[in-house]
Amino acid sequence: MSKVVFNAVCNTLCTMFEIQMCQFIAYDGVREMARQLFDEAFDACERAGIYLIESCQEETDSVISISQAYKYHYPSMYQDFSKGRPTEVDYINGYIAKLGRAHDYICKTHEFVVHEVHLAETMRQFK
Repeated sequence: MSKVVFNAVCNTLCTMFEIQMCQFIAYDGVREMARQLFDEAFDACERAGIYLIESCQEETDSVISISQAYKYHYPSMYQDFSKGRPTEVDYINGYIAKLGRAHDYICKTHEFVVHEVHLAETMRQFK
């Protein structure tokens, strides 16, 4: 589940802006963005009885360290998006949102991000 939670931040947001991981962490607000998504994911998991190995702070820190280590990497979701294939956003952010809803918790940011990615997928036809 830790990989899903991490990918819900890096894969999705890098795809939305069609950027490499080093470009993502160049933004000063990246920790706040990551923390908002991680907080929701951790809350949803906890309500479902799922306890992640890393803490929310460790996950947030890993966004920076992993993005520095793989700075020229485009996440897999971006690879799909850029090739006109459907993305796995429903299986990442969508799964977290679904998990939250199943336990009376609404992951508003994850739900918004799912819509945002699907909007971007739809807009490809106009390019």
